[in-house]
Amino acid sequence: MAKTMGEMARWTYYQRFIAERTRDIDPRHVEAWMRVEHPTLDGLAPEAFITAMHAALASAVDAGPEASEALTVSFGL
Repeated sequence: MAKTMGEMARWTYYQRFIAERTRDIDPRHVEAWMRVEHPTLDGLAPEAFITAMHAALASAVDAGPEASEALTVSFGL
């Protein structure tokens, strides 16, 4: 589902970074799953961030969009 310019403008830096590297998944969902394991993403080295992003992507796919959206909302994303 294509995002509007307004929706993308509200994305965090992390969500924009994730969106540039993934397809067909809401980057907010990936960030939320990343925050389950890493509450502070700023402290991750670039390689660790990419590794965490891939693990979170798998979690988001496994959980599905409804569960991932619920998690996203719980983080205020």
